[in-house]
Amino acid sequence: MSPLTLPRAFILILALGLPTAAQADWTIGAATGPFVFGNFAERTSRVINGSSSGSTRSNLSASTRAGASIDVESGITDWLGVKLEGSWTRSPLRIKSSGGSGLTFDAGEVSVTSFSLPAVIHLNRHGAFRFQLEAGPSYSLYRVSPKRGGTIPLFEGTRGRWGGTAGGSVSWWLSSRVAIEGRAVDLVTTSPFRREDLASPSVGVSIPKTHNVHTTVGIRYRF
Repeated sequence: MSPLTLPRAFILILALGLPTAAQADWTIGAATGPFVFGNFAERTSRVINGSSSGSTRSNLSASTRAGASIDVESGITDWLGVKLEGSWTRSPLRIKSSGGSGLTFDAGEVSVTSFSLPAVIHLNRHGAFRFQLEAGPSYSLYRVSPKRGGTIPLFEGTRGRWGGTAGGSVSWWLSSRVAIEGRAVDLVTTSPFRREDLASPSVGVSIPKTHNVHTTVGIRYRF
């Protein structure tokens, strides 16, 4: 299924639930917590020292920083819902060597705004503690601001990347309307960086999928 087809499929699911909107279970959630980034790019360099040789690897990533999210969820059936979520964070870019020195260099800053449309499966709908699983398409905007005068030739600007999200949550309902919720979701997109952004020629450079892990605690309100 192509990236453009995925959101259409979930929009269709949402549309099928609109005829019963009067009976739908609507909730809104707001949360904050640490956002953990995977590697945006990796570079392996070969080192020759006399008769011996080896390799060193350096990774371009972003530091763990607090982020925020807000979402609206509509229940389609007693156990199935659709959630529209937006999340935001800003983090320093880091280049870290995995060699013996373990040196870390500042490379700039990245701001990430993500939107996701996951389907939500409610494993239980009753009781004080309730568990959910979710998965669906996502779209992230990466705004890169490279360090002025830095030695790493990063691009400056914004790039959008399609991807997907999956995770789970547990909510503790204090009343019929208010709950405290903990979530852990992984947004996976293609990297905002390209080979030519990092080296010319781009020998030894690999561009992995980027994992953005959001672990948050927040409030959910039913209206």
